[in-house]
Amino acid sequence: MMRGGGTTTPGGNYSTGTTGAGGPVGRNAVAGTGGTWKDVWRALGFLRAHRRSVVISYMAWTIANFLDLMIPLQVRDAIDIGIGTKDTHVLTMAVVYAMGLYVAKSAINWIYIWGFHAFEADAARDLRNAVYRGLQRLSFGYLDRADTGQLIARATSDVEAVQNFLGHGMTGFIGAAGTYVITLSFAATVSWELTLLAVATVPPMLWAGFVLSKKTRPQHARVQQEYGSLTGRLQENISGVRVVKAFAQEQSEERKYAQGAEALQARSLELARTQAIWNPLLISLGGLGAIMVIVAGGYLVTWGLVTVGTVVAFQYYLNKLYGPARRIGFLLGQLARTQASARRIFEMLDVSPDVVSRPGARPLEDVRGEVVFENVSFAFQKGVPVLSNISLTAKPGQVIALVGGTGSGKSALTGLIPRFYDATSGRVLVDGRDVRDVELGSLRRHIAIVPQEAILFSRSLRENIAFGKPESDISLVHFAAERAQAHRYITRLPKGYQTTVGDRGVTLSGGQRQRASLARALLVEPSILILDDATSSVDMETEHLIERALGEVMSGRTTFVIAHRLSSVKRADEVLVIESGQIVERGRHEDLILKDGPYRRIYDVQMRDQEEFISANVRMTDPVEVGAHAPVASEKPRDVNPGAVPGQEVAR
Repeated sequence: MMRGGGTTTPGGNYSTGTTGAGGPVGRNAVAGTGGTWKDVWRALGFLRAHRRSVVISYMAWTIANFLDLMIPLQVRDAIDIGIGTKDTHVLTMAVVYAMGLYVAKSAINWIYIWGFHAFEADAARDLRNAVYRGLQRLSFGYLDRADTGQLIARATSDVEAVQNFLGHGMTGFIGAAGTYVITLSFAATVSWELTLLAVATVPPMLWAGFVLSKKTRPQHARVQQEYGSLTGRLQENISGVRVVKAFAQEQSEERKYAQGAEALQARSLELARTQAIWNPLLISLGGLGAIMVIVAGGYLVTWGLVTVGTVVAFQYYLNKLYGPARRIGFLLGQLARTQASARRIFEMLDVSPDVVSRPGARPLEDVRGEVVFENVSFAFQKGVPVLSNISLTAKPGQVIALVGGTGSGKSALTGLIPRFYDATSGRVLVDGRDVRDVELGSLRRHIAIVPQEAILFSRSLRENIAFGKPESDISLVHFAAERAQAHRYITRLPKGYQTTVGDRGVTLSGGQRQRASLARALLVEPSILILDDATSSVDMETEHLIERALGEVMSGRTTFVIAHRLSSVKRADEVLVIESGQIVERGRHEDLILKDGPYRRIYDVQMRDQEEFISANVRMTDPVEVGAHAPVASEKPRDVNPGAVPGQEVAR
């Protein structure tokens, strides 16, 4: 059951119903250019809310850096004066000062590291929340075409890449640049000749870093694309593991996954080859510069232009100069991945939902439940109609049954009521108001849906049933479960309503999941109820119990029933037969079976045997009060595995 719905895009702007530049995230989507500096700058915006931690961290870093750069000056004095002139007092004081500076630097570094981790964690939290909010706002039209694996990859691997840059990457850039500037000023005061020589090799190092970044940016994008495809295959295989095993396709699926893994390996090796060429060049340039300084320093000492202590102290500064230059080169490679990942994230966040509340939309209140379709047409893709000129009126409290073959448009029709999609032409009205003119969240709060595939979350049964109204008292949860014929089996579980179901409710049988899903819908007391073939996953005896409960539940509620079972259709005030997106026949069950039309043919093929079975079953079963706790024949344990928990049905 879908609830709520945002009214703005992730950026806070009203959507006109078009998708952004990113488009649907398909498994075979082209990786693109890999992002730009604009994407990185936008990612840095997640640090703005944590300016205090950033400022404190970098103030501490600046102080610690100054203290660190003063240590070589003490080393120079210790060598040139303390050792050179055998002045033990100068030597001792130089050592004491150096140790004091080191201790003070270490203490201040604690503040810097704490602040760094604080703003990194805070920004990462905000980024993950923004991505999750963006996923929640994506429209059904986008999700229908998107690949789940790509969405998961963008919400995990790509977010992690951006998070690393917001922390270590940005800190590395600022730290390297700041260290270089400060160290350069200190080095120049020690020996301007050696400083000029050391600086000469920095431009080639930066050039190599920029070339590395440019070459690896699209390669990182392709790696992430293959990672998303592999994640999608893994997600599908886990979800469909029963199908894979049932058809003995384990080896086939292993081969397909191995092919995806090889494709990812090929992209990763392509990236590694580029890095293997340019990263050693960065290191070699730094080493070459160090050798040049050492040789030049030796000549300057022999010529009497500098002292030995000066050369030793300068070696420390040389490492502080080349270290940041090399680090910037490597970080430019990391920046390439960040640009690619940021682009993939913002492509998704920039998608404008197809369905949002219009400006000035007012909430829907005191809903009676009248639903009207006025010449409604709908298409998922332009030029491929799903519904054509649908007109119908469901008065408050009426039950409308939709009958037709697979793909005839039944689910699409009911999906227009809560605005999962918008009609391409015509209008859908609730209580005389166009659903596009009311606030989206308020519209959906008055509608409950029991889908064909019962979706339960990996939470307790109580949380699943109360999903639409989390604040509900346990007594209301019990009442809803009783009406859905779920209370009895739940209380027989070892932990009752606190039993945690597995992913998608896999630890429950199909009938148990469906009844829990029905209880979830009933708890919100909807004015409009949509049952999308809600009894398809239960046996006929259990269906009979649910149908009897639904007789009470439907009372006073407008109900749309997508049905393949006879009992759902017989209760309907009107049956609509849909073929190829059009209503080809309508009327009551007892009238339609007398005609030689589409409904009669469907009845003869799908429902006659059901009617005979139900009639025989009803004669054999004593009446049971709906919601009572007396034993029910259909609730007896069936197909119990040896060693199973007593009272728990086997998941089928």
